[in-house]
Amino acid sequence: MAGMAVKMAASKLGLPETTTANEIEDLIERQPEKAVLVKQADADFKNRIREMEIDLESFKTEVQDRQDAREKNREANDWTPRIFIILCLLLYGGFICMITIMPHDQNDETIISLVLGQLSALLGTGGAYYFGSQSGKK
Repeated sequence: MAGMAVKMAASKLGLPETTTANEIEDLIERQPEKAVLVKQADADFKNRIREMEIDLESFKTEVQDRQDAREKNREANDWTPRIFIILCLLLYGGFICMITIMPHDQNDETIISLVLGQLSALLGTGGAYYFGSQSGKK
């Protein structure tokens, strides 16, 4: 933070960024009227620190909100997703049995592929929900 303050003071004084605190001190000793510019740089630095603190606070709030959401998982007591996934699993198994046992003609291949694709996607989403990173268990 000290480096940031020195850079801001050097910028106000019109000096290069590589200026050191000792060089700024020497300049103020030679030209005391430039102390006003250093005061302005100090005020700017304090404002910048406040902005950074606000950003940090908003980040902390965001992280806390995510933690609360995981802890207060609303789906934990809701059976709807579980019933939906179990239903999809039963439909998937039933459909596989049906197309395996019952004869079908060439025209049915497209519909069979479409239904299998949709049921597979639903099962994949359910598996990702319960066993993937969305469940909060890594």
